[in-house]
Amino acid sequence: MSWDQGFFVNQDLAGYEVPVHADIPHRQVIFLDEVATISSPMKAKGVGGLRSVGGAVANAIYNATGIRERD
Repeated sequence: MSWDQGFFVNQDLAGYEVPVHADIPHRQVIFLDEVATISSPMKAKGVGGLRSVGGAVANAIYNATGIRERD
C-alpha cells in the first residue's frame, strides 16, 4: 500500500505487493555463550522484553481518556 499525505493511494488490496525474502533487510543474530543460573528450561534469554509495555499503557490511557500525559 502506498501512502500520500496520510491517505492510501491504492483503492484496494489487489495492488498490494507482499514483500519477498530479498525485500527484508539482513538481521545479525548474536549468541551469548554465558550460562545464567536462572533461566528457562530451554536456557533461553530475553533481551528488552518489557520496553514496549510503557508505550502501550500510555496509548491505552490516551485512547480511553483522550488525555496524553507527558510527565
